[in-house]
Amino acid sequence: MRALPDIRGLKYPDEFIARHFFKRGLHQKTGRVVELGGGTGNNLSLYAAYGWDLTNVDYSAAALADCRWNLGEAVTLIEADLSKGLPDLGATPIDVLLIPNLLCYLTSAQASAVLTAARARLAPGAEVFVRTRLIDDFRCGKGVEEEPNGWRLATPETGEAGLFNLFYTEDGLVRRLVEELGLTQPTALKVAFDNIQNGVFVSPNSDLVVWGATA
Repeated sequence: MRALPDIRGLKYPDEFIARHFFKRGLHQKTGRVVELGGGTGNNLSLYAAYGWDLTNVDYSAAALADCRWNLGEAVTLIEADLSKGLPDLGATPIDVLLIPNLLCYLTSAQASAVLTAARARLAPGAEVFVRTRLIDDFRCGKGVEEEPNGWRLATPETGEAGLFNLFYTEDGLVRRLVEELGLTQPTALKVAFDNIQNGVFVSPNSDLVVWGATA
């Protein structure tokens, strides 16, 4: 891996990715971790430091090139548009599945297709981490509603104008992960925070983090 000043894109893993990693004892084992929408690899860098086998699936060739720069040859890169379904991930079962920045950009039908396909590739007892936006996030309701709680955003301050976002209730997200991924005894943590984006104060940002093992 690169020295911190040389890393392209985000420098550190999501705080809750790190919490999940250590609280679930993933620093004491190795296996295969797959991140859907992994971008430049900031989350996978934590797993790389502990010797995990890494796979990053992302639609952006530029982000994947930066991930290669950041993590070297240790990571398998798959360029794919996940709104069109889960690509071929190879035969090796997935021990940890990370989805920290994807579900909000998929319609309900697209999310269902990805999650149910991913479930078939999980190892027994695989760990899952998901983070996505809730209906009390400030973006919800700004733009054109295209499906229940799904909006074509009009939020230029976040750089997401024109993008689709699906917002979840807490119960709705947990139920989806239990039914479609086979998550058992999930831990759900609400995350609310203020932010400044493009010089504009935006609040509230509201996410739900869900993690746990699968059946």
